[in-house]
Amino acid sequence: MGFGRGTPAKILLIALECILCLALIFWVGKVYLADVIGHRISVQDLTLASRLDPGNSDYHLGLGRLYEYNVSDIDPTRAIAELDQAAQLSPLDSQAWLDLGAAEEVTGDIKQATASLRRADYLAPDLSGSQWAIANFFLLHGDVDEAMSHFKKVLAGTQQFNQPIFDTAWKAVGDGDKILAVLIPNNLETETRYLWYLLGKNKLPEAESAWRRLAADHYDFDPTLASSYINALMAAGLGDQAYQAWTEMQKRHLISESPEAGNLLSNGDFEAESKYFGFGWHINPVSGVYTALDTSVFHSGGHSLLISFSGQSNLFYQGVTQWVKVTPGVAYQAQAYMKTEGITTDSGPRLWVFDPWKQAALSKFSEQLLGTNEGWTLLTVDFTPRDTDFVTVAIARVPSQKLDNQIAGKVWVDDVSVRPAGEAAPSAARP
Repeated sequence: MGFGRGTPAKILLIALECILCLALIFWVGKVYLADVIGHRISVQDLTLASRLDPGNSDYHLGLGRLYEYNVSDIDPTRAIAELDQAAQLSPLDSQAWLDLGAAEEVTGDIKQATASLRRADYLAPDLSGSQWAIANFFLLHGDVDEAMSHFKKVLAGTQQFNQPIFDTAWKAVGDGDKILAVLIPNNLETETRYLWYLLGKNKLPEAESAWRRLAADHYDFDPTLASSYINALMAAGLGDQAYQAWTEMQKRHLISESPEAGNLLSNGDFEAESKYFGFGWHINPVSGVYTALDTSVFHSGGHSLLISFSGQSNLFYQGVTQWVKVTPGVAYQAQAYMKTEGITTDSGPRLWVFDPWKQAALSKFSEQLLGTNEGWTLLTVDFTPRDTDFVTVAIARVPSQKLDNQIAGKVWVDDVSVRPAGEAAPSAARP
């Protein structure tokens, strides 16, 4: 069968199609081959890959890195040439400029390295890994302020480098106010971690500044973030600062628990939602003791606190405590209603008031409860603080000196209060 009229044109068209197809196959194959070779980490293979696909910046970037970092292939001049080629082929790739700057730094061309790194910064202002490298470059070359500005971007993007950045800032800057101003981003998580860092280093004045900025910048936050701060202040004997932080959160309605009229102790009836920190209740876990709110047994309202002893140990129990602000020289009475079931040993639960820093100055117990008391019993402690503005009120049990001394049983606690002596508490709801 012949082609008929137009046969030469058809033959030419078919030939052209075949040539184009072969060219396409060759190009795809070449790129594929270059990609395959490019995954073999050697200078020879990457060189061949870059020749097969010269427009692919990745191969030049890979070669530059090998010449820069691989011990057997180190060649700073060739590294710069390849990395510069990668940057020119992909001018918007921050990684290429970052590697180029590092190579230029190795050769001592600090001016050009600075320019390359500023280009990387411009392209990736929020990329934490890049900002970390750029910050360290400027720190190494004595530009501390520039380094801090890049470390700040790192902190804003990730918590991975918090500890080394905080440590570096204190070594390089050493000024708490300046560090807070130029390094710490307006970021609740970072500000909180920096506050905890300062507490761990016992830098309490700087921690106070960090706390004040955190509280001012973030009107609505989980108040338990302040737990470590308040605890550290109390441990250092700085009760006024700790109490101020607590009352600030109360004023902003971040904490619902607060003393009722006349009662200096917060949430004494266990009716408010408690965060269990600060100047609210502290419920400390103790092995062999179960503590929880109980809605089936209560003196008033609809809740009491249940403490259940398993009978496994002869412990000095002080797992339920609260700090209370008082006035030195004023006589007070602490009260608590308690009800027991099956309390064993000759030492049972009682109410305890003591100075949180100097127990030798103030430490007074109420009477104890033993066995089963089906009705609610009012326990009291009369005390007058002398050299302190704060006391700790605790539900306690002291160790027994008897042979049979492992305590078991339950105690319910409700309507705990601290009032100036002579001020009557509300009448008992359920005697």
